[in-house]
Amino acid sequence: MQTENLTFIRGSIDHVFELAANVHNWPNFLPHYRFVDVIEQSTDGCRRVVTMSAVRENFPTPGLRFPVTWRSVQVCEPDAGLITFKHIGGIATGMWVVWELTPDPWGRGVRVVIRHFLQYPLSIMNGWFAGDIVGNGFVSTIAGQTLACIKEIVENGEEGN
Repeated sequence: MQTENLTFIRGSIDHVFELAANVHNWPNFLPHYRFVDVIEQSTDGCRRVVTMSAVRENFPTPGLRFPVTWRSVQVCEPDAGLITFKHIGGIATGMWVVWELTPDPWGRGVRVVIRHFLQYPLSIMNGWFAGDIVGNGFVSTIAGQTLACIKEIVENGEEGN
C-alpha cells in the first residue's frame, strides 16, 4: 500500500515544520486527534516514541467517529525538511510515513508531501485490506485532514499551540 497527500502552504517552511514535527501538540489544534503521548524522547527532541490516537470521521457510515490508535518512532531532520515515522504498534505496524517539506519553485509556498508505505508480512492482507481499508479508508483521509488544518493555521497567521 502506498498513499500520497500533497498540499502547498503559503508561509515559512520553519513554521510548517514546527507544527508538523511537534506531534505532542497536535491534539491542541487538530480536532481529529484524540491524544499523543510521548513515551520517550531524545535530548535534542529529534527522536520520539509516541502513542497517537485520532478519529476517522464518518466511517463506516456518516455520523460515526471510528477511533484508531498506534505507536510510532518519529525522527525529525529539520535541515533536510524531513519527518519520518515508523509504526511499531497498531493495525499498520511496519508502515513508514515520510513528510517532505520543500520550497515550491513555482512560488506556491511550502510543498508538503506525506507518503505512506505499508506491506504486511501476510500477503493476503496487502490487497483490498491494506489498500482500500487502511490506505484509502484511514491513512489518506486522516493525513489529508492533518494537512488541511496545518495549512489553515499557517495561512491564517495562527500559532497552532
